[in-house]
Amino acid sequence: MRKGLTVLGILIAVLAFAQNYVDITIGGQFIMRLRTGAGNLSLEERAQLVEKRIAENLGANLTADQITLKEVKKDHQYEIYLRGKLLITVTKADADAAKMSVKQLAEHWLKQLRETLPKLSASPPQSQ
Repeated sequence: MRKGLTVLGILIAVLAFAQNYVDITIGGQFIMRLRTGAGNLSLEERAQLVEKRIAENLGANLTADQITLKEVKKDHQYEIYLRGKLLITVTKADADAAKMSVKQLAEHWLKQLRETLPKLSASPPQSQ
């Protein structure tokens, strides 16, 4: 009995750890996966903020070149901008959680955003 409870406890811990991320989607379209909070924001709060910023800046005729990446040398971070407005800061904690370098993750997110958002802008999701 005790061994069964230990195995069950380990299984629950593994499942909880495995689900420690939030997928950001717009209109059912996968945009990116966040695995960490930032500053004083929890993971869920950060995801909501990013979704809100995307929705506010999606608009008509969003082009890939309006989604830009900037290196913040003093903090070894990268910032991704939508139409000149900050969307998200890619941190070392993000990169560590994704098992990538900060630059690799920033470029990965940038690529995903550039591939996905202009298509959504061309045919925005219908509100429910």
